[in-house]
Parts: sequence; C-alpha cells; structure tokens
Amino acid sequence: MGERPRRLARSRSLLRAVPLAVLVTVVAAAVIARRSPRPVVTTTEATAPARSSLPVDASPFDAPLRGPSPPPKIEVASGGPRMLHGDPRRTHRAAARGPKAPNVAWRARVDGAVAAQVTASPDEATLYVATLGGSIVALSREDGSRRWSVALGDRAYATPLVHEDGTIYAGTDAKKLVAISPKGAVVFRLETEGEADTAPTFGGDGAVVFGAGKHVYSARRGGDLAWRFAAKGKVFTAPAVAPDGLVVVGSQDHHVHGIGAGGALAWTVDLGADVDGGPAVGDDGSIYVGTDAGDVVKLDAGGRVAWRTPVGGFVRGSLSVARNGDALAGTYGPVPRVVRLSPAGAVLGAFAIPGTGAREFGIHGGPLEDGDGVLYFGAQDDAVYAVGPDGALRWRFETGGDVDAPLSMLSDGSLIVPSEDGTVTLLLP
Repeated sequence: MGERPRRLARSRSLLRAVPLAVLVTVVAAAVIARRSPRPVVTTTEATAPARSSLPVDASPFDAPLRGPSPPPKIEVASGGPRMLHGDPRRTHRAAARGPKAPNVAWRARVDGAVAAQVTASPDEATLYVATLGGSIVALSREDGSRRWSVALGDRAYATPLVHEDGTIYAGTDAKKLVAISPKGAVVFRLETEGEADTAPTFGGDGAVVFGAGKHVYSARRGGDLAWRFAAKGKVFTAPAVAPDGLVVVGSQDHHVHGIGAGGALAWTVDLGADVDGGPAVGDDGSIYVGTDAGDVVKLDAGGRVAWRTPVGGFVRGSLSVARNGDALAGTYGPVPRVVRLSPAGAVLGAFAIPGTGAREFGIHGGPLEDGDGVLYFGAQDDAVYAVGPDGALRWRFETGGDVDAPLSMLSDGSLIVPSEDGTVTLLLP
C-alpha cells in the first residue's frame, strides 16, 4: 500500500468510531471551511475582519473597492500637493472633496506627454508640469494659460518638488537636478551619474532627496551634495521619508533599502524581484512596496517583512495609504485593477478596468483619497476614474492618452488630470 491509501484507511477507521451526530457536525464544518475564501496572505499575523459579503466560491478580488465612509479624521496637509503624493511619506490623501462629475474648467496643451504628477505653488495660483518634451511648464491655475517654461535638456518623468519659498526642484533624463525660481529662472543644475527620473522630496534635515540611476542623492538647497547612497541596481522608485528621517527606496537589485543619517545604510531586504512599486509609509511607520513578482509587501520600520500578498500583476508606481491604514495599489495585467489591502494583508476588494490581457498594460500607482473617501486614479485605457467608498463607479473621464501620472487635488476640490496626450485638464469640484 502506498502512503495515500494508508492515510485514507486510518481516516475511515476513525470515522467508524465517531457517533453519528458528532460526525455530521464535523463534516459540515469541514465543508464550510473548505469552501470559505481565504485571504491570499503569506504571514502568521491575524487578518482584519471581513468588510464585504461574498459568495463562498468568489475571490476577494471580486469584492467591491469599499472603504469607510466617512474615513477617519487624520491630519492631512491643506492646499495643493507640492510633491509626489502630497507628503514625504507618499500617502496620497487630499483634505478636500473632489468632483462629483467630470466638469471641465479648462484644458491646456504643454510641450509633450505628461507622465508626472502636477504640483502647485504654495498659494495654488501656479501649477507646475514636467513634460516628456523636456521642460517644466508653469500654468495659471485660473485658466491654464502659460506663465513660463524652462528647458531641462531631456525628458522629465519626475514629479516637481516645490519648497514653501516657491523654489521648484525637477529631475531630468539629462542627468541633472534643476532648481528653478518661482519666476522661472534657473537657480542651479546638479549633475548626477544617472537619469534623475524619480520624484524628489525633502529629507528630515530639509535637504532634497531623489534617485538617479543606481544612486540616491541628498542635495542641500544651495545645490551642493550632502551625501550619496549606491544601490546595486537602478533605483526606480521615488524615495519616501519616514517621520524619523529614514529614507526608503526600492531598486531593481530586488531590494528595499532604508537609508539613515549621512547616507548610511540602516537596513536592506531582498524581496526576490524588482521593487518598482514605490514605498509609502503608514501612520504607524509601516512601509508598503510593490514588486514585479505581483506582490504588495509590508515591512516594519526596521525592514522586516510582515507579510506579502499576491495581487495578480506587476505593482509599479508609488503606493498609497488610506486614512484608515489600508494600503492601496494599482496593478498591471492580465487584469488591471486597484486593490485595497488591510493592514494585516488581506485583500478587501478591488476595482478592475477593461484590459488588453497584456502584462504591461495597467494602472500605475495607488489612487488619491479625498475627504469623503472617494478614490481617484488614471489608467492606461486613456481614462480617469472616481470610485466611491461603496465601491461603485462615480464617473469616468476620457483623455486622449494614457494617464500614468497621479492626480492632484487643490484645496477647493478641483482635480488636475495630466495625460500622455500632452494635455493638463482641470475638473471643477
């Protein structure tokens, strides 16, 4: 007899010794347990309570993209975003309530495709657009008219960073970080060893932190270099900065790196695949990243893996963290969608868009959450989506090209939509 028949024989002898009533109860429980969906989490941490009711044979990805309504009250920076996802932790939250319908106020054409988030001056009167035509364009918030344009020498993928004094910092594929005055004058150009194509932010010491090639740089605001950290692969993600000043980046050496004071390595962790899904830091210090293995991974503040959850496609672009602590990620094909995960790693729900079946087609990064818990995001089907906290589609707005860049919300709820058709659109609240 083989191993399997011996196990079956032992099971049958045990069943004969169990009273019928008990047997019925045990069998019923076993059937329920077998048919109940299990969260796709590789961790021993307890999962959060379920927030949706699904048929027993359904996938958690079939659940609506639901969130709390209203979301918890958490301090969110007012005004328009002055950096990628609005803050150094890259949470991507807006204080305002966004448009209930896609009513266009204006549409402006710029110097090339736009793949970077649009940022705003401290008074929100001017919007800054980085273009793949190789320039930074300043637009009037009022009507979209052009105020000035500065040539950067090559494509600009990185979201511009705006200091409270109005200075703009922009990376470029010309291997430079460029500082620009609010009037459009170049303040300095800092040479880098690789394409400066990740969004800069401010470190805990006030220096400008950004990735270029295989390096992470920290530049003092006068333009001189404070420190430089070298990874073994391209740093593809925009750095996030934790409240204690720790700089976190993902790279194509399969690692997430935590960088401490002076550029010293605090910790590093190998995730076994390119880390192209940019880090976002939760309110409790947890770090969320995405990989080209199709996982969302949670790390604790010391870089230890808490869990990793498969989400069915590449996770690229910076993730978001909702006010209630859920992680929000956009995924690529074959089924592109936005996925919501609990702080314990359970898939709580998803919103899928029509895909092509291609693994390289999808949603780049996590959505923007407004004050009502509505999620706004763009996709590579040339459209922008608004999904309510009930998981239902509020509206869909088509542009003329891919919307890979994160969306921006101003303090009055206006929504700024950049598109790779070379336009920027303002939707009224």
